Amino acid sequence: MLDEAVALLRPAGRRAPEIVVVVGVVVTVLLALVLVGAGRNDAHIDAATGRAIAEVLEGGSRPHVYVRFTTDEGAVLTPEKGVFYPLGLEPGQLVRVEYDRTDPELVRVAGRTWTEGLVPVALGLLVLWAVLGPTAWLLARARRRRRDAAGAAAPATDADTDATAADEREMAGSHR
Repeated sequence: MLDEAVALLRPAGRRAPEIVVVVGVVVTVLLALVLVGAGRNDAHIDAATGRAIAEVLEGGSRPHVYVRFTTDEGAVLTPEKGVFYPLGLEPGQLVRVEYDRTDPELVRVAGRTWTEGLVPVALGLLVLWAVLGPTAWLLARARRRRRDAAGAAAPATDADTDATAADEREMAGSHR
């Protein structure tokens, strides 16, 4: 059973440097898409901005801080996804928010935009590639060393011997 698992994973092990790089590229693209999504949401809010004072509610966590506010039309809302850019908000606090009047579920803290995410994403990418870059390089180096060692240990075939002899005769003839 273990031998079968090892045999199944061996081809992936040979491609480990490429797999590490692909994982890094996928995570990089996903983080870029997070910023693109935040910018898109901001554009929707900017296109039809409503403003309100919201109360920060209990029970949220960092990515999902919930607020309750009253729209210009008098509806009291608590968006399911919470408020965008919630850094520094505490339960019970009153904050100014901006929301999309056509989709009041899109709410951000007034004055904050997608650029709030640039530093965390950039730092995340820096750490990601600081780990994955050297890891991929070390894996590729180890693979190269294994390949070189296997090539040096492989017995010469008749074809290799004939080719080497022909090369030596050709080189000897060129020095005359």
